[in-house]
Amino acid sequence: MKFIMKIGDIATIPNIGDAVIGKNHKIEKDDISILCKKGQEIIVEGKKGKLRFRVKDIRLTFSMSEKIIISMEFEKSEDFKKLRVGDSIYSI
Repeated sequence: MKFIMKIGDIATIPNIGDAVIGKNHKIEKDDISILCKKGQEIIVEGKKGKLRFRVKDIRLTFSMSEKIIISMEFEKSEDFKKLRVGDSIYSI
């Protein structure tokens, strides 16, 4: 497993779905190979244990300091409500 990010925000967005947002300062805009791809499964590890989700979409935006902000939309899952800010996301 490769560490992708810690969850910084969790939201259910109308007309989009369940999403998490976070950062990993080790990921640079010239090398995003550590990130998962659409359709892949990831593992979220936190106080509720390990949970699996399938990534429906992933988006990258840049802060003013050129740090990458990662947004992941997950396919619908009852486990989404178990996620907490601070949980870690890993690629499989």
